[in-house]
Amino acid sequence: MKITEQQPICTRPFEWFEVHPDGSTFLCCPSWLRRPVGNLLQQAIEEIWNGQVAREIRKSVLNGSFHNCSAKRCPHLVNKITPVRRGALLTDDKLRCTLNGFTGRAPYLPRQLNLCFDHSCNLSCPSCRKEIQTAKGDDLAQVEQIAAIIEAELLPHATSVTLSGFGDPFGSPTYLKLLHRLNRNEYPLLEQIRLHTNGQLLNEQMWQRMPELQPLVREVEISLDAASAQTYQINRPGGSFDQLLKNLKFLSTKDIRLTLSMVVQENNWREIPQLIELAHRFSAHIYLSQLVNWGTFTKEEFFQRAVHLNGHRDYQQFKELFQKITSVAQGISSNLPFRHSNGTMWCR
Repeated sequence: MKITEQQPICTRPFEWFEVHPDGSTFLCCPSWLRRPVGNLLQQAIEEIWNGQVAREIRKSVLNGSFHNCSAKRCPHLVNKITPVRRGALLTDDKLRCTLNGFTGRAPYLPRQLNLCFDHSCNLSCPSCRKEIQTAKGDDLAQVEQIAAIIEAELLPHATSVTLSGFGDPFGSPTYLKLLHRLNRNEYPLLEQIRLHTNGQLLNEQMWQRMPELQPLVREVEISLDAASAQTYQINRPGGSFDQLLKNLKFLSTKDIRLTLSMVVQENNWREIPQLIELAHRFSAHIYLSQLVNWGTFTKEEFFQRAVHLNGHRDYQQFKELFQKITSVAQGISSNLPFRHSNGTMWCR
């Protein structure tokens, strides 16, 4: 099979490997591609990476059907933005060679790791969980088993690592131990690390304790879900808004891409202009995402909070605000279910 210059290709299933707490693995965000390709605790890496399900998913991308993907929910597929691109824009020679001669098997192991296997966190945010959670007992043993497999079998082949899509990299002892072990000498292929954290524990002291990690960190996303102390106390119970601002000030002095993210909901959407002011203050980008019910809300509570849904009492006002600010502001991306007023939707 040979890709054409105009053919839309999504490169993620050929590079991405996402690991969840039960060991299940995905070739993309499960919100957009729900089908797992295997289980790290039950199968060998090669068996997962080049197994029957993985090969089928990749073939569905190459033949243009994308039948495993959610064409409505995936912003990359809807808007044909990276990692979706035309064949002509595929500049990675190794990847282009693989795609052109593709028979179903990728001749390399995953290059992009998204680690989501530990729920441990120092905060209990209502949009995610009802109480502070720390892996203990059997859960901790399983988390450490997954970490050992990742360290021994996946990290030596990875060029990028994202930590974490679940829990907090500084609120999890297992994640933190892994971060302390990441360095270019031991993992020479590793080019970048992306940190996703609530930012409470990522202060100057924490940063200085990880000198070998520093050159690898390319982006830090701080999930704050508020732009005022009052709302922060509600959406980040146990966290300190003052401490957050101190840590943001420190991070803004580093040579990294700093992103402030907000899960948009009924009690914070009016603070988006304030969030933009914070982003300007700390030379940061903004990422706005829609609220997802991870089991912490009843159906009624969720619909009351989910301002991004058409039918919510504030939906029209929120949509108008979103379109107004995104028509003039720079550095804002989102996965919200409507487009910017200029006809595009920026997403990572």
